Amino acid sequence: MPNLSKIILVGHLKEVFGGEVLEAEGRRLSEVLKFLSSKADDLLDLDGKPSGKYVFLINGVDSLVYGEDPEVSEEDNITIVPISHGG
Repeated sequence: MPNLSKIILVGHLKEVFGGEVLEAEGRRLSEVLKFLSSKADDLLDLDGKPSGKYVFLINGVDSLVYGEDPEVSEEDNITIVPISHGG
C-alpha cells in the first residue's frame, strides 16, 4: 500500500497543480517532492534535496527541524510555501 501524504499548496502552486490540496507518495520529503516534480521541477535542488525556493512545513512545523530530508507518513500534512522576493 502506498504511503500517501496530504499536500497543501500555497501561492502559485495552486494554479500549477490545479488545486489547493492533493496527495503524493513517498516515505521521505524528497521522495514526495520528486513525485510532484513533474509539474514543478524547482521543488528539488540539482542534488535532489528540498529546494531553498520553498518552505516545507510538516504538520505546521518547518521540515528542517526534523533534518535535511525527514521521513513522512500518511498521517502527515505537508504544506509547500513559495518564498517570493521583490527586487
